Amino acid sequence: MGEKIKRFFLDRIGSIVFLVIIAILLVIGTGRVKTARSNAITYSDDYEAPEKEADLTGAGEYVSIAENGKLELLYNDVKGAIQVRNLEDGYLWKSIVDEEVYPKLSRANAQWKLNMQSAIHIKYNDLKKRDSGVKELYAAKDCGYLSSEYIENGVAVTYGFLAPGIYITVEYTIDGDELVVKIPYEKIQEYSKFAVASISVLPYMGACGNENDGYLFYPDGSGAITAFDRVAERAANVKMSNYFVYLNRSVSFNNIFFLDNYDRYTAAMPVCGIKNGDNALFAYMAEGAGNSCVTVYPSGVVVDLNRISFDIFTRNVYNVDMYNISSGNDAQATGGQVQRVDKFVIPEDKVIRYAFLSGDKANYSGMAEVYREYLIRNSLLNDSQAADNGKLALKLLMGTTKPGIVFDEYITMTTYDQVIEILESLKSKGISNVELVLNAWQKGWEDYENWGPDSHLGGKKGLKKLAEYADANADLNVYLATDMVIANSETSGLNEEEDVAYNGLNIEISAGSTDGKNWYLRNPYAIKQVNEAFLKKLEKYDAVGVAYMDLGKYAYADFNEWHPYIKSESVKELMGIFADTKKTGRLIASAGQNQYAFASSDYIYDMKEDPFGLSITDYAVPFAQMVLSGRLSYSSESAGNLAYDLQTQKLKWIEFGSAPSFYLTYESALKLRNTGNDRLFSSTFSDWEPEVVSVYDEYRRNFGKIFGVRMKEHEVLGPDYRKVTYENGYIVYINYSDKEAVIEGVTVPAKNYIVTEGGR
Repeated sequence: MGEKIKRFFLDRIGSIVFLVIIAILLVIGTGRVKTARSNAITYSDDYEAPEKEADLTGAGEYVSIAENGKLELLYNDVKGAIQVRNLEDGYLWKSIVDEEVYPKLSRANAQWKLNMQSAIHIKYNDLKKRDSGVKELYAAKDCGYLSSEYIENGVAVTYGFLAPGIYITVEYTIDGDELVVKIPYEKIQEYSKFAVASISVLPYMGACGNENDGYLFYPDGSGAITAFDRVAERAANVKMSNYFVYLNRSVSFNNIFFLDNYDRYTAAMPVCGIKNGDNALFAYMAEGAGNSCVTVYPSGVVVDLNRISFDIFTRNVYNVDMYNISSGNDAQATGGQVQRVDKFVIPEDKVIRYAFLSGDKANYSGMAEVYREYLIRNSLLNDSQAADNGKLALKLLMGTTKPGIVFDEYITMTTYDQVIEILESLKSKGISNVELVLNAWQKGWEDYENWGPDSHLGGKKGLKKLAEYADANADLNVYLATDMVIANSETSGLNEEEDVAYNGLNIEISAGSTDGKNWYLRNPYAIKQVNEAFLKKLEKYDAVGVAYMDLGKYAYADFNEWHPYIKSESVKELMGIFADTKKTGRLIASAGQNQYAFASSDYIYDMKEDPFGLSITDYAVPFAQMVLSGRLSYSSESAGNLAYDLQTQKLKWIEFGSAPSFYLTYESALKLRNTGNDRLFSSTFSDWEPEVVSVYDEYRRNFGKIFGVRMKEHEVLGPDYRKVTYENGYIVYINYSDKEAVIEGVTVPAKNYIVTEGGR
């Protein structure tokens, strides 16, 4: 009998373990749901929707309510909609769709007709039926209450969605040559079991068809364009796209480390725009940017209208993972995910500003100028001494490890002495103007340590010698690269409870790995403490700057109970960390191009050149580079030694105004086989030095007159032709094609460029 029982359990051990795991996870899942429920707003079943007072489907009349010599604001108190007249040329911008904007409006189905005639849309959660998903309402169809209060330079409009008991107040005012749209968080009111999760603000502002010369501009990579005249080339099932500001809204390791998730959904700047013939609209978030996303609807998504707008998030949203496991015998159980909303409205006002451009300013170059001036005005764009962009952008890999049978083997790739040797060799060939980032220079870099200099590379003495060398060479900027956002269970000093980021269920945002380590996102307060300790250690190395590999990439809300942060508070903390470093007198490099990094950084490296590559995107534009040019030094993420075609890569650098960039090692790249850095398949300095010198000499010879000058305008003159105009009158014509071309009367050789001055 005992043997039979034993055999019974052995034969069924997989199923038994599987059932036990399910039971455990059901308990965990129940606990998570309880936690989520406790993190929800309270509601009452006593709410009864009042009688409908307003009908937004009426015609109404647009009446002028404010005018300042540049703009005129008109308001329709029946529809709760606005129009803005640009007094420079008389062009009228409409916030909702009429027959003039969309001739097919009368033939559209009733639901979409009302959708297009709504000034705002909202999405909300039913907190009693918590797994029922998000529902959407729009003003013209679902708003039964409308009130207007005329304020200085505009109007405050309250939209009441009576069925769910949600009331939203939006203030429309004009300020100089811009429309300002503000949603005060204190004027978001909820009276029932429903909680508003997001608001789409003026989703049809400036919407237009494909009949005029124009495009949609959005922050994919450094900037991307969907051109109206290419609508016939797009797939029939074209889809809309979202770009979440500063980081994908759903924070997880998958959305950070998998580039398809990070690049596909992340916007580095809260900007968007639409060009329609000789007029253009440019929108940017001035407050609450971190809790917003840009939503792009090209023509063909339900209706033949091109439109772009901001969605703003009024609450933190997170997912409850129930369970998803396998017994190993093809048996699987899954509970999927349930979306939850935070119980509090995010305590911040949301402010969107709209600039109206006309004539030769009605393009993405004019938009970049508006945003650049806004950043400068508000001390959000540093004016660095290193801004001439006439430097060689160089990254050096110092060391790495190779897995061994018992211990990992350390692989030395570039010692501190060899760094000096490389710099001396370049200097002897006329290259002393260098932005140099040192990667993996510290011991324990695999475990996200920030100190100290690895002994294999020369230790503290070697770093001291390099710092002294940098101090003696004024044109050289040396940066020590450091990761501060990511940590693991082996990172020294990390408190795995208090120092890490949490989601809304009070669960660490973490991931495991095959080597037994747990990986975490740090809490912003903990990042600040780590940075302070790091700066203290650097006090003996005055001439060395800091390269932040991640602070300019990732900003997220954190439900850490010791130091909680809404996303905008995280952004403020990260800006404070940059500023703390700036106060020490050190130069700062940032590998991420999120807008909040611009205020203190001197050098932005690894900038995007290409958009993610969605089917709606027709071409990339250097919007971010136009914002930075003449203020900050910058380089691209594409290293010349890793390019499939160096000549094409060089043209891309020239088009985007980037410094020529290389990622090299002193030792042979063959030593990187079977390491985590084997993507550097061709990096040996001695092999690449002639090419580096040749490229840099060409830059200095042909672009010396535009180093440090603002890129004023970028134009796409055809699939393979580009024109870049600088503030001092120099123009660069670029030909990517395999044939010689005449561009605006200038003959440009195949896969080459021509620099002109005033037509010469």
